[in-house]
Amino acid sequence: MSNQTYNWQRFWCSPSERFDLGYDGYLSDPDVKSVNGYNPNPKLVTFREISEIPCLILLGEPGIGKTQAMKEEEDKVTAELENTDDEILSLDLRSVSTEDKLNKKLFESPKFIRWQSGSHGLSATLRERLHIFLDSLDECLLRLETVAAILVDELKYYKEDVNRLTLRIACRTAVLPSVLESELKEIFGEDSLGIYQLVPLRRQDVVKAAEANGIDPESFLEEVSRKNLVPLAIKPITLNFLMKSYGDRGQSLENKRIDEIYLDGCRCLCEESNSSRRDSRAMGGLDPDQRLIIAARIAAVTIFANRFGVCNGTYADCAPSKDELVLIENLCIGEEVANSKNFDITEPAIKEVLDTGLFSSRGEKLIGWSHQTYAEFLAAWYLKEHNVSVSLFQSLFYLSEDEDPEQKLIPQLHETAAWLATMIPEIREVILSTDPDVLLLSDLPPDGTVQEAVVSYLLMQSEQ
Repeated sequence: MSNQTYNWQRFWCSPSERFDLGYDGYLSDPDVKSVNGYNPNPKLVTFREISEIPCLILLGEPGIGKTQAMKEEEDKVTAELENTDDEILSLDLRSVSTEDKLNKKLFESPKFIRWQSGSHGLSATLRERLHIFLDSLDECLLRLETVAAILVDELKYYKEDVNRLTLRIACRTAVLPSVLESELKEIFGEDSLGIYQLVPLRRQDVVKAAEANGIDPESFLEEVSRKNLVPLAIKPITLNFLMKSYGDRGQSLENKRIDEIYLDGCRCLCEESNSSRRDSRAMGGLDPDQRLIIAARIAAVTIFANRFGVCNGTYADCAPSKDELVLIENLCIGEEVANSKNFDITEPAIKEVLDTGLFSSRGEKLIGWSHQTYAEFLAAWYLKEHNVSVSLFQSLFYLSEDEDPEQKLIPQLHETAAWLATMIPEIREVILSTDPDVLLLSDLPPDGTVQEAVVSYLLMQSEQ
């Protein structure tokens, strides 16, 4: 279930437009009008309706389906470009750790150079077009502002040729660098830049997913509604968790906090062997809870050491990406505890965990997270399981006063910090006193405890 995709028709809207969730909490279908002809979502569009816009910034919260939507569009464009001279350049920015590597993988790539060389000697209608897909801008190992600056500075050199360029950039809504919109608008032209956010699922989308997994949709939706879990069902990543839990519990769901649902979902993924890798084997001797704590260790290392994945080999095997990865041998230190029992962390144990549904291949001997949200949640849970102190939290999540006099949370760690706020009240208080906007702007589903704390804090501040 973790890797299953569904033939959903997804919808997008401008960030400045409101979209309507119906009385039942699902997205009101823009294709269906009420009996009096009213359309509750007239501003929603499909990707096909905006695909002619040369430059698109595609926004959405974690787990909403941006990467899948980008992949589907890339696949469609690939099919349409068959027997043409146009080319596609696709880059997952989470694998980029330095400015030099960004330039080499993008602006110095053979495809970009071929496109650039086509700028001379032919009319614009005869020159080939380049279609660039940039995913995971917010997960890039570089600072967001640095990535944005490099992109716009380089593209300015080719301003006269952007009529032969199609650009798609995917990013989380809350962290889009403001400079990107203004500069791309100047480069492409105001009418040639579109910014759209992916909206949640319709009721019929959830029905289709349930049917695809052999679940009676009406019974499932009734249970979801009764347990007030619709906000999780309208998001693909947590919908999969709910369907898995529903099947495992004999067609019922528990009333749980969002972090508990994520923990159950990640534990379920630890039970699944990942079939996407060529060297996938049968599951080994670890139980799901042992795999889970090892996965959380890997999450903590990749998140806090700023690595995008694991090298299943030597540094020589993974060059030139060695500075972006962690070696398996460097994860094999000491012990962990699961079910009140200590056990050693060995190379076979790490490899067994990397073969679960939490991870996917990033190339030969390169393994990364199936979804960044898994890493962010598990890194927070790992700190909780190891009784992280407030002082250690501050040293991990904040720069020094010399580096950042305002003492704000490191941007790449916002989501992990928000997860910790749902788990540890003392850390929630620290975040509220230093950077409350992180909790206000977090893309986590609603959590009553956190919301209540944020509201109380803001009311207290307004009275002072």
